[in-house]
Amino acid sequence: MQFKGFCSEIFKVGFIGFGGGNALVPVMEDAFVRNEDFDEDQETYDKDVIVANLTPGALPVELSSALGDHAYGFKGMLLGPVLFALPGVIMAAVLFMILSSLNEYTLNYINIAAVGVAAFIISLLCDYIANVFVRNRSISERRFKRTYLVVALICFFTCGNAIIKLLGVDATSLFSVSTINMLAVVFFIAFWLHGNRNAFHIITTVVLSGIFLLGHGKAGILADIPVLMPVVEILMIVLSVIGLIQSVKGTGIRLEIDQKRMGKTFLLWLIFVVVLSIPDVIILNNAIPFLLRDLLSTVMSFGGGDAYLTIADGMFVETGYVSEELFYSQIITVVNVLPGSILCKTLFGVGYYIGYNATGVTALGILSGISAFACSIGASCAAFYLIYYLYAGISKLNAIAFISRWIRPIVCGLLIKVMLSLVNSSISLSGTTERGRFGILLFIIVLAVVNYIVKKKFRLNPWLMVIVDIILALIFFII
Repeated sequence: MQFKGFCSEIFKVGFIGFGGGNALVPVMEDAFVRNEDFDEDQETYDKDVIVANLTPGALPVELSSALGDHAYGFKGMLLGPVLFALPGVIMAAVLFMILSSLNEYTLNYINIAAVGVAAFIISLLCDYIANVFVRNRSISERRFKRTYLVVALICFFTCGNAIIKLLGVDATSLFSVSTINMLAVVFFIAFWLHGNRNAFHIITTVVLSGIFLLGHGKAGILADIPVLMPVVEILMIVLSVIGLIQSVKGTGIRLEIDQKRMGKTFLLWLIFVVVLSIPDVIILNNAIPFLLRDLLSTVMSFGGGDAYLTIADGMFVETGYVSEELFYSQIITVVNVLPGSILCKTLFGVGYYIGYNATGVTALGILSGISAFACSIGASCAAFYLIYYLYAGISKLNAIAFISRWIRPIVCGLLIKVMLSLVNSSISLSGTTERGRFGILLFIIVLAVVNYIVKKKFRLNPWLMVIVDIILALIFFII
């Protein structure tokens, strides 16, 4: 296949990229492995899929880069992921421009339509969670029970405030830890504990994690004690590094790396991100912290596109970059009804609204969104190639095995928080419509259940399901 043919094919895949990263694995396989015009072999593709699943970031973006790299070198490596993500981002940009120019009266109808989209999203997230439980049950009954435990613990530590808000109670949860801090504890456990069952490792893990969670919870317990939290955080970092070193020594890893090619790969992605970040630096006063959050949120995004919603919530909603209402009623609504990478579209949307709100100029919002989009592509692919070059040795690490084994159950617990936020965002319409809180709650639950059943039984086109959901939401609120 000529390079133009590859570009055309990857762009087409981007147009039909519904269903999340893993859903696109067979689509890309049909387009590039089973296609006689393309030279990708099954073994190489299977390795790419394994590495992409071990890697944070946007899985289909990483696969697109790998496919381009194998066949056409660095130009394919750079253009493949951009062309895959471009269709969804272009359509998202059009919708964001329309939404940001509407008046409050019209936006209320958009928010009503978003309730239908929220029900569809909730059904997708429920399907994701159900598949995780089914997969782990097929492994063993013990793994199945532990999955329940992990999900319950994550919910306990992260969902408190969302549940209180849903109940309409004026209180603050004891914990309600942010997604970022919850993942910090998870990675500490992975690198420090990583399979060790002796008393010292278990006690230090429980004590430090407990203090960290209490100190960073919404209630702020222990947060006012001088020096305590910085000391705990430093200890967690030091012990994580020690644990990683012990794990490397224990597995006897020996790495054979093409250092010249690896260096050039990372240099090209660095240039890609820096060049496309220039508009944001010119437009925004706080561009650097925002761009660093873009990069960090991408490399923290394990578990697929839907799981990124929890990361984005922690990085941009909880820190005030965008409001919860804007994030869930507009950004998430748009990214979930369009094809392509959820991560890339979400970061583009966050960047667009930050740029637009700061300047009031649509074109500058688009440029800011492009900078955030570049960070999503660059960080995803840089993380992928890091693991790709180190794969032979790093796959043996206990910490990586732990993360690979439990990241999806952890993500399930975090996704429950996302679902509660979607429900709370929908219920907030009780203040601007004639529908009460309970009626809205019942409507979104019933609609989500119907979506789940219909999707399982009939596998209808996602666009059709979303359109029907929007119509039903408009009927429910207006008639």
